[in-house]
Amino acid sequence: MSENCIFCKIINNELPYHLIDNNDDFMAFLTIFPNTLGATVVIPKQHYSSYAFDLGDDVLSDLVLYSKKVARKLDGFFEDVGRTAMVFEGFGVDHVHAKLFPMHGTKQVHENWQAVNSNVDKYFEQYEGYISSHDFQRADDDELKLLAERIRGRE
Repeated sequence: MSENCIFCKIINNELPYHLIDNNDDFMAFLTIFPNTLGATVVIPKQHYSSYAFDLGDDVLSDLVLYSKKVARKLDGFFEDVGRTAMVFEGFGVDHVHAKLFPMHGTKQVHENWQAVNSNVDKYFEQYEGYISSHDFQRADDDELKLLAERIRGRE
């Protein structure tokens, strides 16, 4: 446990929280700063730094599988939710956590798949404090090919 970590304080019942699910290793609770109804935080009870991809494979896979269980609970609870999104970002609290966002209005998509397109028209040069999954303009294939080659070269 980390003495100044807000999530460690929640685990130790030092701060109020709104529990959705709990087991020996993980807990899930509603965020007190929701951007959609049912937005949920999933945390391990052991303190790990916030970058999920620094976790050992066993801890990361257990966190993902537990998050899946909670996401299915959200899907089943909200009548209009066909899917729940999961994000690992971790710049708000330095305790690894998954953020679950029930995607309201997607029930029909889950049952009878159809594309849902965004009208957001933005390209991010740097991280602005939030993640968006929208597509932007079609990229140039030659530029993408070069970038992929450069990334592969660093393996």
